[in-house]
Amino acid sequence: MTAQLDLALLNKAEEIARAQDELERFAVVHQLPVRKLHEVQVALEEHLSNILHYSHAEPGDYTIQLQVRLAESELRIRVEDDGLPFNPLAHPVPDLSLPMEEKPIGGLGIHMIRNSLDEVEYCREKGKNILTMIKRM
Repeated sequence: MTAQLDLALLNKAEEIARAQDELERFAVVHQLPVRKLHEVQVALEEHLSNILHYSHAEPGDYTIQLQVRLAESELRIRVEDDGLPFNPLAHPVPDLSLPMEEKPIGGLGIHMIRNSLDEVEYCREKGKNILTMIKRM
């Protein structure tokens, strides 16, 4: 069985909630495990938040393409944006042993993305960042 959901999101905070709602409806229809869905939602929210806050140097309206695909008990979420080049997988893993006041700002969200998923892939194609998040169901 293969199922797919495609969304075009605007770079606005309320679009994160819309993406989460659509993902939840998709999960209910396809009977995805609630715990695994939650892990995917954490990663998706963090990644979309990063795009909204950091991807464009100039203010304006931008579109984020989201594709959710379920095939052979594997959920793949592909997020495509035309922002500044940024490979979150190249970001160093934060030192979690440091006290909170000594931790540098940034990096914890990317750490959450990595730990919520089974695989994460990044590429830059035709001026677009493409992050693919993979969760085995």
